[in-house]
Amino acid sequence: MHTVTHFFLSASPLLVYILVAVVLMLESSAIPIANNTLLLLTGALSAHGQLNIVLLFVAAVVGSIAGACLAYQIGLSNGPAFLARVARLLRLNEQKIGFAERWYQKSGARMIFISRMTPYVRPFACFPAGIFRMPFPTFFLASFSGSTIWCLALLALGWFVGDRYHQVLRLMQRYTLPSVLVVVVLLVLYILGSRLIKQRFHSQGEARGSEGRQEYVARGRRYSGFMR
Repeated sequence: MHTVTHFFLSASPLLVYILVAVVLMLESSAIPIANNTLLLLTGALSAHGQLNIVLLFVAAVVGSIAGACLAYQIGLSNGPAFLARVARLLRLNEQKIGFAERWYQKSGARMIFISRMTPYVRPFACFPAGIFRMPFPTFFLASFSGSTIWCLALLALGWFVGDRYHQVLRLMQRYTLPSVLVVVVLLVLYILGSRLIKQRFHSQGEARGSEGRQEYVARGRRYSGFMR
């Protein structure tokens, strides 16, 4: 860690800004790089006047969005072939794939927004948006919002704690994975719960419609008998 800190202290600010943008771009396009360490460290250095936190923020957001858009485009271009392989592997029928695609187009923006602020999930969140053809403006807005909050929060935290950033980093390394697992479980429960509720209302609606049709037919028969 001291070697990394020394490198950033001796490097030119322009090189650091470029490095931040490149690392965030790679991380957002599914290359697992711990960007939280980088953002905390550079935020701490900006507190001492070594770097400009505004330029750091711009570089981080630009890199993050560029990587997210790249992942979206890769998913969009390779979506049909990828879905076909996954469907064969998991034995999914067209109905289940269609449900996933409709859900992602309708509610995927919330998942993109949350996942862009969730460690371990961030790098892989944008491929499904392209695979399931989420409208790009919706994807961009959700990804931009989540990425902005993530970058701003970590840079501001690094700036606030200063030289104590390594203590914060240790705490994050200890508690981040359990927290992410809880978030993922809650998200899965939400998706499954939403699907079950919709299926239940759909079944109840069909049952009521069937009862109404039967009652209508019965009334029609009674009316016909009366006319005779």
